Amino acid sequence: IRRPPARAASVVIMLAVLAPMAWQASQLEPQKDAAQLLPDDHPFQRFFDLSAEFEVSNEDEPVKLSVVWGFEDKPLDTDGVNRLFDPQNKGRLAFSPDWVLDESAQSGLLSACDLLENSNLVFDRKTDEGGLEKDIDCWVRDFKDWRNANSKIFPVPDTGVVTAVKEWCDNAIDVDGDTAQYCSRYVGFEVDANGDLFIAWTRVVMGVKMNDNVFLPASELREKYDDYEGLVDEINEAVGTTLGDAFQVAVGEDPGGQPRAQNKWINMVLQELYVRMSTVGVVIGISIAFVVLVLSTRNLLAASISVLSIACALVTVIGITVAMGWELGSSEAICLMTLTGFAVDYVVHLSHSYMESTSHSPLERTHDALRDMGISVFWGMLTSFVAALALASCQLQFLSKFGYFFLLTITFAYLWALLFLMPLLATVGPRSSPADGRAVPHTPYNSNTTRRKVPDAIEVA
Repeated sequence: IRRPPARAASVVIMLAVLAPMAWQASQLEPQKDAAQLLPDDHPFQRFFDLSAEFEVSNEDEPVKLSVVWGFEDKPLDTDGVNRLFDPQNKGRLAFSPDWVLDESAQSGLLSACDLLENSNLVFDRKTDEGGLEKDIDCWVRDFKDWRNANSKIFPVPDTGVVTAVKEWCDNAIDVDGDTAQYCSRYVGFEVDANGDLFIAWTRVVMGVKMNDNVFLPASELREKYDDYEGLVDEINEAVGTTLGDAFQVAVGEDPGGQPRAQNKWINMVLQELYVRMSTVGVVIGISIAFVVLVLSTRNLLAASISVLSIACALVTVIGITVAMGWELGSSEAICLMTLTGFAVDYVVHLSHSYMESTSHSPLERTHDALRDMGISVFWGMLTSFVAALALASCQLQFLSKFGYFFLLTITFAYLWALLFLMPLLATVGPRSSPADGRAVPHTPYNSNTTRRKVPDAIEVA
C-alpha cells in the first residue's frame, strides 16, 4: 500500500468484484422448495424429495381446515396478555353476542356444506368401497338425519336448539352407525351470566389438498391460503346474511380430535417473518456496527469507510450464496441476521488501531495499524476459518449452511478489510494533528507527505 497506484488498483479490483456480486444479491428470492435437512445424496433426503413431488394422494392424510362461525372479527382478545410473565394466559375467546344458531343459521350451515361438496379445493378421500367422496365433517347433516329418523322437525326453532343439539350429542347415532359423542368438536357450548347453556360457535371441518406430512415453502402456502380464503369468501357471500361471516383456520387433528402441533398457516407466517426479519436484522446490525465504530474510532470518516467495507463484504457473501443456488429460507434468514456481527470484527480492530496511531499521515497510520494488529487479525481469521470448515462439513444442512455462511463471511470480511479498507484509509483517512507544528523528516512511509506535525518525543535531524 506504499504506492498510490497500488492502493488505487486494490480498491478498483474489489469494487469490480462487488459489481457482479451486487447483481447476484439482487436476485435473492424466498424459498420455493422444501427446506433440505440432509445432503442431496442421502437416502432419507431422496425419500423426502420424492415425497414432496406429490402434492397429495387419495390415501394420504390431508391437512384439516376448519370453517368457523360465532366469533367477532378478532376471535382472540389478547388485551393485557403477556406470555413472558404469564405463559398460561393466551387471551380470551371473543364470541359474537349477536350470533344465534336459529332456523335460518341451521339451513345456512347445510348450504355451506353443499358448497364445500362441490368445491375442487376439498380433498377427495377414498372410501372403504374403493370410491371417492369429499372429506367433509358436516355435523348438521347428521343432526338433520337423526332428527328426521326420530320424527322430529328440522330446522329446530332457536328456543329449543340448545336442548335438541345437546340431546343429539348425548344419545345420537348417525346414519353410518358412528356415535356423535365427539360433537363438542363441532359445536361449542358455553354458559352465560345467568347460568344458562347456549351455543357460542360452530364449525365445519374439511380435508384440503395439502399433505399433512409434507413441508411446503411460504410462497406455495401463501397461494393455497389465498385459494381457501377465496372459498370462505364464497361461503360468506352465499350464507353470510343468515349464518354470519366465517373464518378459516388450518389446525390439524388426530383421530381423537386433539390438535396437532403442525399448523400450515403458522408455518407460512413464520417463514415470511424470517424473510422480513433477515432484512431488518442486517440493517440493524449495520447500524449498531456504525455506532460501535464511531465510539471506538471517535471519527465519522473512519467509521463511515469501515461500515462501507462491512456492507460490501455482506453483499459479496449474499451474491455468492445466490450464485450457489441458495434461496432465502428460515435457515438462510437466521444466518443473514448474524453476518454483520462476524463481518465487523476485523474492521473494528484495524480501524481502531489506525486511529490509535500517533503518526500523522494516513499512510503511516495505516502502516502502524497493520504492524500492530495485522498479525492478530490474521490469526483470528485463520482460526475462525478452520472452525467454519468443520461446521460446513456437517451432514445436517442447517449446520452446514451456517458453516458456509460463516466461512464466506470471515473470508470476505478479512479481504475487504485488508484490500479495500486499509488502502482507502491510507489514501483519504483522517490525519492526526500534534500541537507543536514542527516538520518531520521523510521516511519510506511518508514520502508523499510534504509536511506533518509530530509529538515532542520525535527529534528532528
